[in-house]
Amino acid sequence: MQHGAESGCAGKLKSPMVTLCISAGRKDKVRAGDILGALTKNTNLPGKTIGKIDIFDIVSYVAVEQTIANQALKFLSQGKIKGRKFRVRKLK
Repeated sequence: MQHGAESGCAGKLKSPMVTLCISAGRKDKVRAGDILGALTKNTNLPGKTIGKIDIFDIVSYVAVEQTIANQALKFLSQGKIKGRKFRVRKLK
């Protein structure tokens, strides 16, 4: 048996997605469609590059492809969701 890249043991695997944390949740009346709209409206980000959106009471998480993560972070940080600005950060 060979060990290495073929068996997946060689190095650290890199996920194709990155999670963004938004300081808005159910208590702010934010819905998944609001976050998706903030990412795709007036931007060139296709909806297929955005993954699962989880909304909790005071925080939300959205998965985006690594290739557009910095661009999505910029759009969410500088733009508005439901007419309000929220803090957004990238999880490691």
